[in-house]
Amino acid sequence: MKKSILLAAALMALAGCVSHNFSDGKRTNFRCDAGKEFSLRRVAGTVEIYASGQTHLLRPAGEGVYSDGTITLTRGDRATLTGIYNGPYENCRARASQSWFPTIW
Repeated sequence: MKKSILLAAALMALAGCVSHNFSDGKRTNFRCDAGKEFSLRRVAGTVEIYASGQTHLLRPAGEGVYSDGTITLTRGDRATLTGIYNGPYENCRARASQSWFPTIW
């Protein structure tokens, strides 16, 4: 009995250490001309871009435009990503999710 109380207390203490940011958005993958791809997700009012093996955080810079001063993402019917290594990424379209398994978080 004493061991199960200690185990329960330890598990509750560990659960308090877990931190999740449930406001983080779902990742969206894009396929562009010339076979290029990148992904993005919204994070606390910004956009996190993953392209060419690097992650960049872009801030809003206008209607449908996000930038960090060097890298710029323009979104409309199609997306364009400029200023990034191996770019530009042009005529990019969001890809449909390939997973049939529901996203838990």
